[in-house]
Amino acid sequence: MIEELKEKISDAELVLVGIGEEFEIRREEMTGNKTYAKAFADCENKKDYIPFIEKHFYEECRDGAVLKRKESYCKLAELLKGKNYFVITLCMDGLIRGTGLKQDRVAEPCGNYRKMQCCEKCTTDLYCRDEEAAALTAAIFSGFQKEADPAVPICPVCGRKLVFNNILADHYAEEGYQEEWQLYRKWLQGTVNRKVCVLELGAGMRFPTVIRWPFEKVVYFNRKAFMYRVHSRLYQVTQEIKERSLGVEASPLEFLKRLSNEA
Repeated sequence: MIEELKEKISDAELVLVGIGEEFEIRREEMTGNKTYAKAFADCENKKDYIPFIEKHFYEECRDGAVLKRKESYCKLAELLKGKNYFVITLCMDGLIRGTGLKQDRVAEPCGNYRKMQCCEKCTTDLYCRDEEAAALTAAIFSGFQKEADPAVPICPVCGRKLVFNNILADHYAEEGYQEEWQLYRKWLQGTVNRKVCVLELGAGMRFPTVIRWPFEKVVYFNRKAFMYRVHSRLYQVTQEIKERSLGVEASPLEFLKRLSNEA
């Protein structure tokens, strides 16, 4: 099956990849690191600070959980080398960046931790607050040694707090990903009646309207398309496309490792 997949990708004119929630780092993986375990515990009743700890973990931590994802993305980049591809990811951690994948061929519809937005979405403007985030996390990791808790960044328009521009925001500003989504839509139009290899990695039913169902639709309408659905539990394919798809029961991280080992 591994060799067959590689041949499908090699033979394809275009490759569509979906990265699902099985790629995400779980909280228990974060708290396996004693420094972050303490930070999360210290902020148990200070929920506004939790996203800043997560951002710090994704960007600064170099433990096994982060390296494992980075290595998987690097393997995916090598697999797609020289191909016309597009990657849709449900992950918000940003670990897909800087791994060899073309940045203008990656869309993050669930957002990320790079920019911030007003918590009430009084404006669609997005803000970079890296320095303030760094100061806040420094206070957290030092154990809040000052008398007053550090303030979260504030919206310059309405004065309410800023939150990270992702689906965890109560009023998610989807404008943050619309430019890359439009690039994806345009790219998708070019797949009509062409050989397309669809690779779905760990996308379950959390947001099926983003990856799972649209990918099935691509294969259903394009008789030249073939899909590989890799998931530890939800690997089944629908009856309508069973002749042009294959469900693979596997962790997507382990699956990419197998692809690399059998290169």
